Amino acid sequence: MLARRMAQRSIPCEKEQGPNRVSTGHAVLDIGQNIGALVIYTAAELCGKEIEVSPKDNHRQKTHTEVRERRIDGLSTYAALFLALPEGDYNIWCVPGQSVTITGGKVTEIDWQDLDVALLPKYGLAHLHSETMQAILPPRYRNGKTVSSAPMGTAPMVYNDDGEVAWDQMWTTFCDLALAGGPPHRDTLLEPVSPEEIMTDQASYERVVAEIERGLRLVTGLPTVRSKNPGWVGLNCQDEQAALWLLRAIVIENICVRREGSILYFPAGPSFRLEKEIKNVVTVVAKTYHYWTEHCNG
Repeated sequence: MLARRMAQRSIPCEKEQGPNRVSTGHAVLDIGQNIGALVIYTAAELCGKEIEVSPKDNHRQKTHTEVRERRIDGLSTYAALFLALPEGDYNIWCVPGQSVTITGGKVTEIDWQDLDVALLPKYGLAHLHSETMQAILPPRYRNGKTVSSAPMGTAPMVYNDDGEVAWDQMWTTFCDLALAGGPPHRDTLLEPVSPEEIMTDQASYERVVAEIERGLRLVTGLPTVRSKNPGWVGLNCQDEQAALWLLRAIVIENICVRREGSILYFPAGPSFRLEKEIKNVVTVVAKTYHYWTEHCNG
């Protein structure tokens, strides 16, 4: 691998040749003390694409670099090099999501060569040519209106006349979130609870499941499915392609999800709160399903 072949903190990479951006020169790594480096190896299909990383505690502080072909001893390797990153924990903006810890004075390597990884598209206005922007933006954003990247989960709860949460009326900014991206919805992974915990309060568990099911139906229009295994709520997607895409997108929102064919299963537990865990599940499904139906599956 590149980092293992480097000499005195030097990686062959910098000199570019021709339009295919083949690198054969050397880049000197600026690492030491609290600065490290990151090398991400990819398949050839990602050549020319940009990979972004950001500190886990600051999603807006993104650093990006391009995947290039690196020719070493006559062999081609495709990799993105982050030559100097302050040590700490980072999120990689990809689907499925991934995190990495950078250690000062060391080169951290990640191998994506045999993985099916998709890079999150850059829909920020600063990164789009005007023609491209006009093509993908909804009509209300085509006159220069700012796209907000505020987290969707901050939307206040809205109730209907019957006192039930109006999940389908809470958000009027699906496109804001889909276009600007936004940070993961949760800081920690929301997981299913044990069957033993469910048995201790079966009535509360049934209420939680019923509310999550109601919310999922309202924000997607899709049917829900009762799981044979306690601790899960099912959503029947249009097909396996949609289910697989949604699964990958939802995982990076820190919501545990599993798939059986075209059905996605989300966690549920008797202690799930309406404005916390229940809202977390409904929110990420609303966000990712909108992204899939309106921006990715056209």
